[in-house]
Amino acid sequence: MLENPYDTLGVSKSASADEIKKAYRKQAMKYHPDKNKWDATAEKKFKQVNEAYQTLSDEWKRKQYDTFWSAGWATWNPFGGWNPFWSSWWGFSWFEEMFWGWWGRGQNVEFDFSDIFWGMWWQGRTRSSTQYDTRREAPKPETLDFEKTYEIPVFDMILGCKIEVSGVYGQKAKLTIPVGTKSGAKFRVKEYGKSEWSKKGNLIIKAVAKMPKSISDTDKQLLEQIRDNIGY
Repeated sequence: MLENPYDTLGVSKSASADEIKKAYRKQAMKYHPDKNKWDATAEKKFKQVNEAYQTLSDEWKRKQYDTFWSAGWATWNPFGGWNPFWSSWWGFSWFEEMFWGWWGRGQNVEFDFSDIFWGMWWQGRTRSSTQYDTRREAPKPETLDFEKTYEIPVFDMILGCKIEVSGVYGQKAKLTIPVGTKSGAKFRVKEYGKSEWSKKGNLIIKAVAKMPKSISDTDKQLLEQIRDNIGY
């Protein structure tokens, strides 16, 4: 039986994107391989948590799940149990192979079984398998990298400094901000991103200049002197 991603992450079907992200981080930290070495059950659960998050964090995939799978497409089977005809998000690939094995092989016909699926999906509108469907965007490739934005006082960015950053699973690391860093610059902290089995992504830090809330008249005069003497 296919795992329900909402149940896997412990959230309701009306959960917001932030609630889904928080639930994922909590579950991922609980079953992370680094904390559960040699635990096959935890390793399997960690994979399920990642797969659930990949489904629910992607707006298109989540919509497809809510539309088709939760409506019973994944569980309906006249023979009982999980529906073996559905093998992926992209269509009836297993069913199509079985269909051609029984009847279509060796026949000189022009027929694409996927046309039936797309016809039902788009309310009776058929399309050729060679046509590109522009009514939906192709899903973006998954990445284990994770980006976070840090506000850094503007003078620290000008003079250079060190900051403490947190990885996806709460790991701490020191990051050096070089002298003269521009606002919006990005830095990579290797292997502090998301994890999947033995693969680890990177943490991408975006440094944004934090401006002072107020400046005294004395400080303003000093800054004006610096401005007149500094070179660009």
